[in-house]
Amino acid sequence: MNGGALHVHQASVGELQTAASAVLVPLAVTAPDAEGHGSAFRADIDAAAVGRAAVARIRGSAHLVRRSTRAISSTDPELLKITLHGSAEPAAVDQGDTRSRAHRGDFVVFDMTRPYRMAVPDGCDVLAVGISRTELGPHAGAVAGCAARRLPADSGAQAVFSGFLRGLGTHLDELAGPAQAHVGDALVSLLIAAFTETAPGRADTATELVDRIRVYALANISDSSLCVESVAAAHGISGRQLHRLFARSGTPFAAWLRAERLGRVRRDLLDPAHDSRTTAAVAARWGIHDPRHLARGLKSHYGRTARELRLDR
Repeated sequence: MNGGALHVHQASVGELQTAASAVLVPLAVTAPDAEGHGSAFRADIDAAAVGRAAVARIRGSAHLVRRSTRAISSTDPELLKITLHGSAEPAAVDQGDTRSRAHRGDFVVFDMTRPYRMAVPDGCDVLAVGISRTELGPHAGAVAGCAARRLPADSGAQAVFSGFLRGLGTHLDELAGPAQAHVGDALVSLLIAAFTETAPGRADTATELVDRIRVYALANISDSSLCVESVAAAHGISGRQLHRLFARSGTPFAAWLRAERLGRVRRDLLDPAHDSRTTAAVAARWGIHDPRHLARGLKSHYGRTARELRLDR
């Protein structure tokens, strides 16, 4: 979902399918024959981009959502879909060899690169988050490993994330500018906390080291001298070893650090609280001192110059 908000009320099955596919990836939505059920199909859909994730709330009649093999394309984004169920009756979900029934208050993860089915009951109330694997970094595998397993949200980080999502679902159209970016950051952090707290297995030593390096780099992100060599030395490894570690994670260290810095610069440029600061001062806060590097990075990542970002909010 590129941005803005989507609100469709009293939607037909076709309208629900179109909306769900626009928010996430191509999906097939069908519904049982309304004849004999006393009322026609209806669905209310509210969706919005929240940071770099998409969040949607769907309420209404029973329906079946399918992601078929035929619908999956190599050009589709590698998304994970996290659903929070609020219906009185359980939903039936399956992906691969895993099948479960999601009760009120349960989370379920779906890997959108593989086929799945979700049958929700009449009176459904489902909150769905669509997020790219890259946004979850090294935690993406742990979250995807929970696919089609129900995760009760009655305690710990799961309960905190559940409460956050329910609040977000009722205020989707009220987020804009810097508020949306900050809420998006919180969403990603809480999602990781909720699904890594109970994820099966334990991260290997290399993954743990990558996590420590990321934490170290973010703690020192304003230091413009931060680089592969300095970070490697701080962790007692060679620059070549650090390159190999990040190659396993899918994103080179320098590219990851650049994206983190640019994301923070963009967030500050969108925030009126920083209007008194020059663009150079905002960038320097996050370790970027070369205006040409900043201009190229913002244009490449966001399609906007610093000036355009400030004018667009």
